[in-house]
Amino acid sequence: MDKNAVFYHCHTPLHVGSGTTLDIIDLPIQREAHTDFPVIPSSSIKGVIRADYGKTIFGNVEIPDKPSDNLTPEQKEFFEIFGYGEQEGDVIFTDAKILFFPVKSVRGIFAWITCPMVIERYKRDTGKGLDLNIELKDEETIAGEEIVINNQFLVLEEISFTQKSNEQDKIEKLYNALPENLKKEIEKEKIAIISDDRFRYFVKNHTEVNARIRIDQTKGTVSDKALWYEELVPAETIFYNLIFSRTGNEKRLGKITSFIEDKIFQFGGDETLGRGFTKLHIGG
Repeated sequence: MDKNAVFYHCHTPLHVGSGTTLDIIDLPIQREAHTDFPVIPSSSIKGVIRADYGKTIFGNVEIPDKPSDNLTPEQKEFFEIFGYGEQEGDVIFTDAKILFFPVKSVRGIFAWITCPMVIERYKRDTGKGLDLNIELKDEETIAGEEIVINNQFLVLEEISFTQKSNEQDKIEKLYNALPENLKKEIEKEKIAIISDDRFRYFVKNHTEVNARIRIDQTKGTVSDKALWYEELVPAETIFYNLIFSRTGNEKRLGKITSFIEDKIFQFGGDETLGRGFTKLHIGG
């Protein structure tokens, strides 16, 4: 099957919720069950792209539930691409996995962190020739010069790492495996590779958590039981996924990639609060 890698650069915090929980966070984000890494489910991605693409095909007319004889060829193809009812579409969207996660840094404001496991998955999924063979202890890092203190230490939040010497070429190789338009938005010298366990710690414990309240407009005070906590993936996080043509139809796949390339879409909840604005890039 033909496929393209799509990269998702969050310009504002993102909330794709997993429902309620008994934890202190009332509305957590969706995560992979086996890694605890944040994820954007394929259903959310497909739904947003389908709705926006449908507007270009149908205009202000409501998209019908299924195709009919009175539709134009382009409108009929819309249903062939995305499907309808129990009829599957030709274009497949996978879940978006995390690639880089922003963490506050003592030097350089913040770092884009990743880890060997994430890099290996990225290599497997995209077919990139990234033979980096990275081995890191929990206290070690391979980081860009802009975020390293005295060429020796990286400090992220409350944790200090020691720069592993003579391996900075791996940052260069990883950076070069990104699409050109995404590289314009990412500073190579802000990338830091840390251990898998440290990476999981940061993506689990250093997302944004916002307290939300509901005001009783008649009293001007907080309504009873109207305080809740909501988790957000921070702005500058970068995900990636794959899109396929089930039948190998390059023309249909090309229509979708051309439509989404370098455009900003809004994913997840809290639309009126400006959450979820994300720029998409195509990476081959």
